Amino acid sequence: MTDDATGPFAGYWRRALGLDAEPTPEAAAEAVARLTPIFGPCLARWPVAELVPADPTEAADAAFRRLQRVRQAETLAVLRTAGVRALAIKGSETARLYDPPSLRILGDLDLLVRPDDAAAAVEALERFGFTVEPSPQGALGVTSDVSFHPLVSADGLVSVDLHTALDAFPLSAALPVAEVFAEARPEAGSEAAPHLAPHHAALAALSNAAKERFAPYAWRHLVDLGRLALRERIDWPSVDRTVAAAGLAPARATALGALRLLGLPAERLPADLVPSAAARSLAQALGELRVVQPGWLAKAVREIRWCYTPATILRLWRFRLAGLLRPRSGIPPGTATASGRD
Repeated sequence: MTDDATGPFAGYWRRALGLDAEPTPEAAAEAVARLTPIFGPCLARWPVAELVPADPTEAADAAFRRLQRVRQAETLAVLRTAGVRALAIKGSETARLYDPPSLRILGDLDLLVRPDDAAAAVEALERFGFTVEPSPQGALGVTSDVSFHPLVSADGLVSVDLHTALDAFPLSAALPVAEVFAEARPEAGSEAAPHLAPHHAALAALSNAAKERFAPYAWRHLVDLGRLALRERIDWPSVDRTVAAAGLAPARATALGALRLLGLPAERLPADLVPSAAARSLAQALGELRVVQPGWLAKAVREIRWCYTPATILRLWRFRLAGLLRPRSGIPPGTATASGRD
């Protein structure tokens, strides 16, 4: 490959994806410093652990993440005991791509449930001591139509975000939740709970990265996607059918093109992939590690050029305006406070 990503930090990203690279100790240390506020000290240092000494706070952070991982597994067991089928999604699902998995535990436990099971899931969690903690809504007063305010355990260690679709609009309109559950599968040779099919995990990463306009906090989804593509065989035609229905073609070109420019082998990606101008811009930002949060104008431009088709952007803004005019409470169904609020 002749036009791969350049910049002093390209080697760091190749390491994070699981590729061979030899970043300089200086570049590795600077990458860890810049990414720690976004990834946390453990995940930021992990790709270059032998090059950068551990920060004194890292041991405590690692222990906390391990404890969270255990408590999250207990929470999933509570739902299974109650007869509620739930699938881990987002970082809770992609944690299996990391060693140890606790590295990728960066916050909430995101769980996918069928819409008809949402109330039962809430009731089971409340019996286990969880309570709803309303969080601030977005600038437009919009709360997603497929997720709710978190339910937090009595000890504060587990914050559960329930979702009734794999991700918010536009993916929620293009991918039936029944299909996600039907194609979920257990890890080979494992008795653990089923996880997302690889093509659905890829769609979740694409959708979440687009939702965050490929800003620095979206980079973890990009790493997830690259590690998934290296480890598992993704059904790209299936991905592309849903991408077309959701209007996520620009996001596909941006994310997968950037991964290709970072060195991900072509045989692990769609055969027709051609890195777009947006992909080159993203790969350059990664290679130079420009950890800058885009302003509202930059986000609007990225939404148009990097993320969604024009038709989806129109539908997205209609959805946002509808939420502004008639905002939802975000209170999960089945709670005492849900009655009459949505």
